[in-house]
Amino acid sequence: MAEWQGDIRRASSADAQLVATVMAEAFMRDPVSGWIFPDEEHRAKAHPAFFGAFVDLVLDAGEVYLAGEGAGVTLWLPADGDDEADEGPDLLQTLEASVGADATKRFAVLDGMMAANHPSEPHWYLPFIAVHPDRHSQGVGSALLRHKLARLDEAGSAAYLEASSPRNAALYARHGFASGSSTLDLPDGPSLYPMWRNPA
Repeated sequence: MAEWQGDIRRASSADAQLVATVMAEAFMRDPVSGWIFPDEEHRAKAHPAFFGAFVDLVLDAGEVYLAGEGAGVTLWLPADGDDEADEGPDLLQTLEASVGADATKRFAVLDGMMAANHPSEPHWYLPFIAVHPDRHSQGVGSALLRHKLARLDEAGSAAYLEASSPRNAALYARHGFASGSSTLDLPDGPSLYPMWRNPA
């Protein structure tokens, strides 16, 4: 595995479109995205707006990091375990207006499953990590993970995510994440793998 040598910086609102574009490209072959958007043509058209909604949310409530000028991105949200985000219905309304009712209904199923399984302990949540397809196997994802996890270790903070494939879960395991006892199984769709990481 190559090691990414480029810079990693915190993204700002000026980077929102770039971050969403990287995510749109990166998730075109993702099994969960394929379940939300079964039609590939619709997926390609809807992805920028779909991911743009999450980028805006995390820029406001969490932290977004960018590797180079679009090699990869991570979106992190602080979670204290007590309060669920109030923007849920607003997010669904935003998505329905931009990606359609059917995809929004499928995302709502996924979102409900993830919310019901979310840990109650304080942690930082990684809803998305994306590497541009042109940058695969260059160590970008590992570099992005190390960048934030080092700071969480210093602060004594745990981390949590849901891996969308066994291959992704193996990457996270190399960075100290441990799989939970059960998977999140989408109806007639793929499984997600909840993973927790205690600070090193």
